[in-house]
Amino acid sequence: MRLGWQGLGWRLRQGRSTHLLILAAALLLCFTFHPISHRLVPRSLGFTSPIGGSRPFWPSRAISRTCAYRRVSRAASASEEVRKQLIAAGICGDVEKKDGYGNMFTLETDAGKCFVKCGTGGAGASKAILEFEAESLRRLGAAAAGSTLRVPKPWLVGELSPGRAFIVQEYLELGGSCDRNALGVGLAQIHATDAPADWQHFGFPLEGCCGACPQKNNAAGAQMNWVDFWRDYRLGDQLRMLRRNSPSDNEVQELGKEVMDMLPELFEPLGSPESIKPALLHGDLWSGNIAALRDGSPVIIDPAAYYGHYEADHGMNYMFGGGTAFNNAGYQQRFPRAPGYDRRIALYELHHHLNHYNIFGGGYRGGCLALMKQVLR
Repeated sequence: MRLGWQGLGWRLRQGRSTHLLILAAALLLCFTFHPISHRLVPRSLGFTSPIGGSRPFWPSRAISRTCAYRRVSRAASASEEVRKQLIAAGICGDVEKKDGYGNMFTLETDAGKCFVKCGTGGAGASKAILEFEAESLRRLGAAAAGSTLRVPKPWLVGELSPGRAFIVQEYLELGGSCDRNALGVGLAQIHATDAPADWQHFGFPLEGCCGACPQKNNAAGAQMNWVDFWRDYRLGDQLRMLRRNSPSDNEVQELGKEVMDMLPELFEPLGSPESIKPALLHGDLWSGNIAALRDGSPVIIDPAAYYGHYEADHGMNYMFGGGTAFNNAGYQQRFPRAPGYDRRIALYELHHHLNHYNIFGGGYRGGCLALMKQVLR
């Protein structure tokens, strides 16, 4: 209901002092932040700046400067701690220069340039989570050896303080236009890599995460087929988390149960569940985790690796990337589309929509429902 100034005045005259306080606060804020006010107020009425000098000091600017100072200060202390740990680990003899600030920066060392990332998924992270990322990088790099696909080598994982871990990686000069066929060839080579002799299971020997969401990886190495792994450790786990995060969303839970009941049927075109063998996956291959060197050589970063059905890597790339990493001759020469592909890709994309629903909230609910209905057709 619109009151106008007369209606507002009538309410204030009724003795509602709260409205007077709100109006006064609003006028003070407008006066404080409006540029004209800074020219109209005599210098003698300005706040005394804690930084020194007679210039009027406005609290909003002080807060901004203080926050910026704290960010730079934290970054400086982080880079110094990383420098100490690099030298203590014998990775380099000295660090000559730092570039950037905040949670990501580069260091020039006598062993070469490196990239430092504190935390993951835009948040702080434990050392165990970044050790999982480092092991993911190592395995993907080994699997891509001999192709033009590059994976940054991990240098070191350490802690700034408990719960504030960092990872140091090889620095790669990015900025070219990615050669999609070369990317496809490299990804096909990774997907053709069998699980190692000491890990003949679905999952990964370390528990991990996908973005900011924890992700169980069957680190104990329980024997199961791919359908059971996907039910228990991917789709089922996301639905259980969603039950806690969005307990009133019964529709997603009911459709999710129907999808899980249908899993054996979705994989029937591939033969028995036991015929699906674990292949190394990137695990989070959206377009933002694909880059290129100056010469166009493809680069993949920020993995959430595990061993699974190779098509599972397609899901995230369809969600954010249109599937272009796999819809090219370089990939499909080695992995042509198998029968029932479209419904399985909807299933694999659904996992990432549920993951985003759990992390970011209901904005991803519609995508979850649409994909569930697509799978159930």
